[in-house]
Amino acid sequence: MIFFSKFLRIIFYCLLFCISINAKEVKTVYTVSNVENSAVNVYIVNKNLFDITLKYNPKYSKLLSKDFFPIIKSFKAKSKTKIAKFLILDKKFTLSNKYKWSLGNKNSKHNNKYLYRLPYALRTSQQVTQGFNGKFSHFGNSKYAVDFGLKIGTSVYAARGGIVVMTQDNGNKNGQSKKFAKYGNFITIKHNDGTYGKYNHFKYKKVFVKVGQKVKRGDKIGLGGNTGFTSGPHLHFVVFKGKSSNSRTSIPVKFITKTGIITKPIRKKFYTAVK
Repeated sequence: MIFFSKFLRIIFYCLLFCISINAKEVKTVYTVSNVENSAVNVYIVNKNLFDITLKYNPKYSKLLSKDFFPIIKSFKAKSKTKIAKFLILDKKFTLSNKYKWSLGNKNSKHNNKYLYRLPYALRTSQQVTQGFNGKFSHFGNSKYAVDFGLKIGTSVYAARGGIVVMTQDNGNKNGQSKKFAKYGNFITIKHNDGTYGKYNHFKYKKVFVKVGQKVKRGDKIGLGGNTGFTSGPHLHFVVFKGKSSNSRTSIPVKFITKTGIITKPIRKKFYTAVK
């Protein structure tokens, strides 16, 4: 009986290992091909809750296509879309569907009239530690990001409502090198105009929302921390849209404060949050 019990435990752990391996291999973006009327049709399947921008650059032989490659195109969340068609010249054709993608739709148009809420408690003030075009890290696809000097454990609130499409809360390291970026705990929220708001550097296991959850402007979403690529505790906030298959473009936004609307957060200045 003891031997049999040990054998069952071994089988259980083997199955658990196989399941975990398979889970890592699950793709959320992939291609599906089918043959119909002497042609191969290729579809892009996006199973994510967010739009993507994808670059499709297939390798093939003994096929003919009227499309020009590479194709760079955006695809809606939870969609299956035809991207290419090949005429079969020989039954021994080959087709390798090579592609890469990034989060966001390059065709989205930000609502520039929207006034964002400061992402901390109402009637409290926080200091901007790095604004637009910040020399430390706000350039490239983070050009219009803003860092607020929140202490560890400070409550973070949604600056704009939407649907949570990505989160991470298991990071527990930080440092002033990009190699630490993968440890940054974050929340990404999709807005109704197709843009995204990303909140970064949450405290370990202190993200309070889940993927698929709808949040309203002003909802509490987590606690500030010091995880990832940081030089100290703060909240990194950026609004962005898709740009290409490996990049995004950040968007300058307007914040409503106690003293009025700000279009360019100034480093070292304190701003008080209002509705």
